[in-house]
Amino acid sequence: MRENPFKNLGIPENPVMLAPLAGVSDHPFRRVCQELGADLTYVEMISATALTYHSQRTLDMLCRHKSESVLGVQITSRSSEEMAKATAIMDPYPFDTIDINMGCPVKKVVKSGCGSAILKDPERVYQTTLAACQNTDKSVSVKIRLGWDHQSLTWREVSQAAQEAGAKWLTVHGRTRSDSYGDPVNLEKIAELKASLDIPVIGNGNLFTKDDAALMKKATKVDGLMVSRGALGNPWVFDEIKGKRSATSLEEWYQTVSIHIDRQKEAYGDRGIGSVCMRKHILWYVSGWPHARKIREQIGNTESLSEVRTALDEYVEQLRSEGVTQRYQTQQQSDDSSRFLWNPVYDMDRSLDRGVGDDGLAN
Repeated sequence: MRENPFKNLGIPENPVMLAPLAGVSDHPFRRVCQELGADLTYVEMISATALTYHSQRTLDMLCRHKSESVLGVQITSRSSEEMAKATAIMDPYPFDTIDINMGCPVKKVVKSGCGSAILKDPERVYQTTLAACQNTDKSVSVKIRLGWDHQSLTWREVSQAAQEAGAKWLTVHGRTRSDSYGDPVNLEKIAELKASLDIPVIGNGNLFTKDDAALMKKATKVDGLMVSRGALGNPWVFDEIKGKRSATSLEEWYQTVSIHIDRQKEAYGDRGIGSVCMRKHILWYVSGWPHARKIREQIGNTESLSEVRTALDEYVEQLRSEGVTQRYQTQQQSDDSSRFLWNPVYDMDRSLDRGVGDDGLAN
């Protein structure tokens, strides 16, 4: 095993990370996750094409809050030459590490030759990783899937290519590009990949609970974990995985959601994109609480963060009056009854897993 690269970043040698979630991982949300145990977070996936075009939308996504101690950026590109240019552009920015996305399954991203499309060509993986490493002194990592589909499981060739080109660690999502969220994560293949590399391997896929994390670590021996959908509406999952939390009370939940709303308002103002994004977060946050359907409908009709906050305050007062103190969690789904059963999986599907900041990909 080579020297552990996480020590140089000032994070644990077996980190628990927040994935760069498209349309979600802005700094108000990242900061909440960091304070609740995420060792490393990333901005949303960035298009190398958009970077080379100096897209203002993309540049706006690169905002780093002064309170963020360790932060990474993830880039996807159409070619190794484009990756070289994008990495050179990103190098002066205040990011601690750069990740290359070779796993995004979204059609418009793949159609442009980015994301999972790279998995078809291990030589391109090598050249793309090498191009990034040669244009920055920052640690470069690579995120992959097991392959394009089950007839094209290229994880072995791809991971070796990334390691040989200089990647400091590799994150693997234990599905292929053709799989859906309903398909199981292949822990056996992740274990084989881990055993085949000298660099650290981070496991990703279906990490919603402490038990999920324990199972992946035991079955695969990965060096760390990356949480994606499991953090939506549940940023406490990082502390739970680390054994620092067993449950989240109503008052803890209310405090965290209130802080998130306040930071959203500070970053974006009371109306507009900040309000739209926060409504999405609230829909996830209320999962597991009684009367979730009612508050979702109410939040869906708001136009400002002030209205969102008012609706949240009224909702919490109702729960207090009913004696509700703790969120429920189970793998079973239920209707909106007085004892709402929370399944975090149902609240997100691939339609939200899109490439943000990808203006320029179609050019």
